[in-house]
Amino acid sequence: MNGSVAQSLLTEEEREFQAVVRQFMDTHVRPIVPEMERAGRPPAELLKLMGDQGLLGCFAPEEYGGGGGSLMSRAIVAEQTARVDAGLDATLFVNMSLIARHLIQRGTEEQKRRYLVPLIAGTSSASICLTEAHGGSDALSPRTTARLDGDEWVVNGSKTFITNAPIADVFLVFARTSGENRRARGGTAFLVEKDTPGLSVGRPFDKLSLRSSPTAEVFLEDVRVPAGQVLGEVDMGFYYMLEGLDLERVFEGASNTGIAQACLELAVEYSSQREVFGQALSSYQLTQDKIARMATGVETSRVMFYHLIRELERGEEVTRSAAIIKLHSSLVAVEASREVVQILGGYGLMEEYPAARLYRDAKHHEIGAGTSEIMKTIIARETYKAAGAGR
Repeated sequence: MNGSVAQSLLTEEEREFQAVVRQFMDTHVRPIVPEMERAGRPPAELLKLMGDQGLLGCFAPEEYGGGGGSLMSRAIVAEQTARVDAGLDATLFVNMSLIARHLIQRGTEEQKRRYLVPLIAGTSSASICLTEAHGGSDALSPRTTARLDGDEWVVNGSKTFITNAPIADVFLVFARTSGENRRARGGTAFLVEKDTPGLSVGRPFDKLSLRSSPTAEVFLEDVRVPAGQVLGEVDMGFYYMLEGLDLERVFEGASNTGIAQACLELAVEYSSQREVFGQALSSYQLTQDKIARMATGVETSRVMFYHLIRELERGEEVTRSAAIIKLHSSLVAVEASREVVQILGGYGLMEEYPAARLYRDAKHHEIGAGTSEIMKTIIARETYKAAGAGR
């Protein structure tokens, strides 16, 4: 990455932090990736170590145990984590980029002390409960509802494909409290602790991708939630969710770039050492073509998502660009993972080599956080909107 355009978008302090995170991932995470995939979750001691090293809350306020750094510092951790294990990145993404940021922005002081501090310390995990079985992309039409009964809310419904559910200590549950389907007004976000009566978690899913990040269904049957457990304002939860989508999709760029970078590194290493018909595999033009396209895709994805992180730090609107980086970077990651499998040949099909895992993990990002089809719809809509405004 030295000398790249993307690196010029980082400050010297951020480049130094990047080197520290990269070394941590290679030293402490890479050796245990197979163990995490078999266990279906990251070990608690790893999350605690990351908390101790300041990697989890690097962007969070110092008064809650964070590092007070830039949003870019969180993006650096995401990219370097995904480069080594995209499953671990998914778990950290929910804990920090989603739940922690929601708490920082809208949590009460009591909520921050109770939930944010342990997330930053790596002593707890969380889940965001949004997706439902009847339609993941139609987030504004949930069947999960909540009604006020005295000074408590009674929540009923179910959620599916919930990252971290089997290891979560707290669940951020989105439910409709008023209004009509497909309307943002009327959704409320509730902080529900794992031992709350009526809340249960299904068996972990046996997944194709992100195997070291546990995923399951969450069921809520007459779950009583005190009014003090509402995050932000009643009936405003869906607005909070929609506001976070752009950031979520930009961070998909970090994850996808990390995966594609791992594919490129593996492809370069293997092709430089492998001999075919008496020559290094790297000497063949068809191999060089693959490497060139992979390197180009990695660099363009990284430059764009670094640029968008800076725009988010300035509070700029990035809806169209966020959809573009999500779509583009996922295509880059999927192509890179396909090519590294092809370069490794038979070895690329063996689970004992990382190429197979990279191939599986890359595919997730064409579906999670909004499918590629949804991204194209957003890009087209925003492009037509911009064209109309310019007339």
